[in-house]
Amino acid sequence: MSASLPRAVAVVGPTGAGKSELGLELAERLAVPVLVCDSVKVYRRLDVGSAKPSSEARRRVPHHLIDLADPDDAFSAGDYARVAWDQVSRTGGVFVGGTGFYLRAVGWTHSGSEDGAAGVAVDDPERIAFDAAWEQREHRDRGSAHRALEAIDSATAREVHPHNFARVLRSLWLCHIYGGPVSQIRREDPPRARMELLLIVCDPGTEALRPRIERRLDQMLAAGWLAEVEQLVADGYDARHKAMRSLGYRQLLEVVSGRMDLGAARETILTATWQYARRQRTYVRHQLPASAVMHVADAKGFPWERVTAFMRGEAASGAGGCA
Repeated sequence: MSASLPRAVAVVGPTGAGKSELGLELAERLAVPVLVCDSVKVYRRLDVGSAKPSSEARRRVPHHLIDLADPDDAFSAGDYARVAWDQVSRTGGVFVGGTGFYLRAVGWTHSGSEDGAAGVAVDDPERIAFDAAWEQREHRDRGSAHRALEAIDSATAREVHPHNFARVLRSLWLCHIYGGPVSQIRREDPPRARMELLLIVCDPGTEALRPRIERRLDQMLAAGWLAEVEQLVADGYDARHKAMRSLGYRQLLEVVSGRMDLGAARETILTATWQYARRQRTYVRHQLPASAVMHVADAKGFPWERVTAFMRGEAASGAGGCA
């Protein structure tokens, strides 16, 4: 790896694993800001349901890359990558969050990137028309977009969950732009690192994670998540907007509309969150190449000296676990 590449640390892992706490302490020790890497925290007003950092945490350490867009804005991984690269180039920092494809977008570049191919922005008229057509088809026949992707590019379809319509749509767009399977483009033009990254995978294990996810959900509901969604709806935001289709928000929209009671929504969110945590684990294992990888269960007994050595420019001491 080139010594000229900047170095950074990223704390990743499944939702509810304790990434925020570990990342906060790590940023404090390194005297750098936290760079939030979360596709919901980028939206203003989606506060409770995205578990944005508390005011106390922000007093301890500066947090960047949150509240970048309004709930009705089009915001892509490419948008995140541009802002994040500018930030990390100027201040350094510790990336903290569970949105792996955001981290991939900022850390690696290649033609088949997540942000819309060939420099075509999400607000390009052709892209808008493409997305609108597929949204209509998906509304009439749920799953049609993923089936179409599977027919065009089975390799990419296997990597994208059928219910993750936003990522299915991006993949279809990339196939459309390149005139064929984007997986082939990625094989021919593999990712090129633009920073040396130490990936810290925070994961306490299945037995510990399940109750953490449930406790976290109940805390967010008690903190006024439903009231937050009610206010957003009152102000004109609904399922037409990408932000409002985020996990949990889309289920609570059903409660606000009277199509689901809160108890049923809670169970649905819990199940969907657990499924999402499993996908996050898979993404980290297979989609995030890094200079070095550390596996940890929590901050207890964390080998801080390995991280500081890496940031000083020393070679990482291997990819072993310390969980």
